[in-house]
Amino acid sequence: NRHGDFFSALLKSQPQFLNDWQSDLWCRFFCLSVYITMYLNDHQRTVFYETVGLNTREFNQHVIIETNRTTQRIFSSVPDVENPKFFEKLDKLVDLNAKVIEAGKQGNAVEKFLSIGKMAVIILSFFFM
Repeated sequence: NRHGDFFSALLKSQPQFLNDWQSDLWCRFFCLSVYITMYLNDHQRTVFYETVGLNTREFNQHVIIETNRTTQRIFSSVPDVENPKFFEKLDKLVDLNAKVIEAGKQGNAVEKFLSIGKMAVIILSFFFM
């Protein structure tokens, strides 16, 4: 695709942006923020995916794995999305996100805060996989 090709050419022409631990961290952060956001948002819209005949979890796994393979050609570091624990953690985030939403509706600030804290711990753990 044109955008990916342009981005790839831009990064390859500036290798200093991809050659240190900080760039590795930023690359992983970028990928994780996209993957986690997509996974959580799409799981809130499971009805849509089922309506068009897709399994939300399987579809998202496929998209994330293929996107990561493409991204790996450009970025100096990407998450290990083929590690089974990766999607187990994403599924835990989906469950916790549902608790956050429900706690918000019920005005239960303590449950909401605790669930957000658990989500933060899981998100940080992705960096150590």
